[in-house]
Amino acid sequence: MKIIYFTTACKKEDYVSFSKMWDSSLNASIQNLHNRFIRSLALTHEVEVISIRPFSRKYCKLKKLDADTKQEGKITWHYLRIRRHKLSRYLSITKQCNKIIKKMNLKDAIVITDTLNPNVLRNSTKIAKKFNLPIIGVCNNTPSGIHDTGKSYTQLLLDLAGNLTGYIALTSSLNTLYNKYDRANLVFEGVLDDTVSKAKENKYGDYIFYNGSLDPRDGVVELMLAFKALDNPNLKLLISGYYSDEEVEKVAEDIKNVINLGNIPSDEVIALANNSKLNVNPLPFSEDTDRYFVPSNLADYFNSNSVVVSTRNRRFKKYFENDAIWVDSKETTEGLTNNLLEGIKSGLSLSKENRVDMIKKANMDANKLYSMAMINRRTILFLKQFLKQKE
Repeated sequence: MKIIYFTTACKKEDYVSFSKMWDSSLNASIQNLHNRFIRSLALTHEVEVISIRPFSRKYCKLKKLDADTKQEGKITWHYLRIRRHKLSRYLSITKQCNKIIKKMNLKDAIVITDTLNPNVLRNSTKIAKKFNLPIIGVCNNTPSGIHDTGKSYTQLLLDLAGNLTGYIALTSSLNTLYNKYDRANLVFEGVLDDTVSKAKENKYGDYIFYNGSLDPRDGVVELMLAFKALDNPNLKLLISGYYSDEEVEKVAEDIKNVINLGNIPSDEVIALANNSKLNVNPLPFSEDTDRYFVPSNLADYFNSNSVVVSTRNRRFKKYFENDAIWVDSKETTEGLTNNLLEGIKSGLSLSKENRVDMIKKANMDANKLYSMAMINRRTILFLKQFLKQKE
């Protein structure tokens, strides 16, 4: 089986350099999921990646993106040329996709596609139809969950993704949203990066760590206020992530020992999570958030060398009920701040023995569910059914 994967993601090292060329921070959670998923599939199968990298004349410092091809084990990364003019960009991408696909042996080939980018979806579905290939959509967020998009964007993506052969989703509700004809599907909450060393030098001393969205709606302000109330001068709070907001930056500047690292590479995120006293997920609970959104680094937190403090999340609480300090999420800023404060105090006061036991169990449970080898086995078994149907 050959896997042809349409995405905006890049090879890990290339994404680090590419993201530095932007004046606004890219959504690292999209990159991390697809990159890890691609590498998990490549443990056993060849993966041809058609990478249609994001581009903006307003926010990207580059005037154009050049085509390139890179090899990474069983993965071939095909970076398409991206032009500034929208119409020529659109026509060029389609032409490049066809040229690359025609050179491949398509016997037992299957297409996997990102579902959050119109250019990716249009071209992946065209290719699948033209060459009569099964096409599986990866659904990791709602279209409305992408910043600065409206109803028309949401409807466009749902229409483009509405007639795929099968679906892979991070939650069952995401599957329901995209998979309107109830076709074959697979659900898992994330993929761990098995290739990152946990042994990294700690240059920050004792600290609490958060990585994810820096939008104030996602709980990072309440986390900083809880840290301020903790009033521990020997402890730092490190925050990092994407969608940086002026309010968050101002609060971070006003609180002593809060360090805003900005958008940092995924390997650095994992290293920081491994050296922290606590890793915190402060995302406020709501029914919609719980149904459709997976906190981007919570799986990594459970696989780290640190204790997890997290607000309520039904799926993760089910799998990791005794592996974390779980706190209730209140609707008010004061309520969430107080609960995060109590959770942080509980995590810091754990005995050494209880801390070690909690981390060990969390690591074991995370790898059972989300290791690259486990995701590979589940996904390849899922994909094989579509090749049988084709026959």
